[in-house]
Order: sequence, then structure tokens, then C-alpha cells
Amino acid sequence: MRKTIEQEMAIFCIKKVKEVKEKNDKSKIDKYGTNAKRLPSLIISNGLIPTLAFYKKEEKKPVYDAINEWLKEKNYIKNDALEELANSDSQTLRLATIEVLAIANWLKRIVEVEIKED
Repeated sequence: MRKTIEQEMAIFCIKKVKEVKEKNDKSKIDKYGTNAKRLPSLIISNGLIPTLAFYKKEEKKPVYDAINEWLKEKNYIKNDALEELANSDSQTLRLATIEVLAIANWLKRIVEVEIKED
């Protein structure tokens, strides 16, 4: 049975959030939730490449890794999103931005449902 791209994104994000929750570190779970919720608006206001650079830092890296994995699965990149997209042509960057924004919105939705804040 084929799934829609929206279903694939939802399933991927549910899996990523569950992986974070299974590690059972409350502060890391909360940070992941905060960083995931901020991702779409940061992409819109700053652009994809600056946002990826910001998210590649240690405490935001799990969100970066999820985006990187999605882009690999969809054949936008081979290894590292920041490096490859910084060196890509404008059309590739535009398509990747649309893709990341869509997955970022799904990640935000799933985090809002799955990660309870105190």
C-alpha cells in the first residue's frame, strides 16, 4: 500500500519524537520540543542555510539530524545538509527549503502532541 507524502512525513516525525522520548532525559526531551517548535518560523525568517547552521550546534543537533536524515531519504543530499545545500544551485536549495519546511511543520505538530510541557 502506497502512502502519501504527508503520511510519510507524519510517520517519520512520530518515529523521531519517540526515539527522543525513549532516551528518557527530561531536559533533552524538552529542548527537542522547543527546538522543533521554533524550526518552521526560523526557516521562514532566516532562510534554510542559516537555520541549519544554527541547528547544527550541540543542544539543537537532534533536530538537525532528523532533518538531515529526511533529506537523505528523499535524495536531496548524500551526507550533510548544511554543507551540500550551501554548495547547491538555487533551484535545489528552493526545493529543499520547501521540503524542510513541510517536514518541520510535521515535526512541530507531532512534538505538540507527544511532548508534554510542565
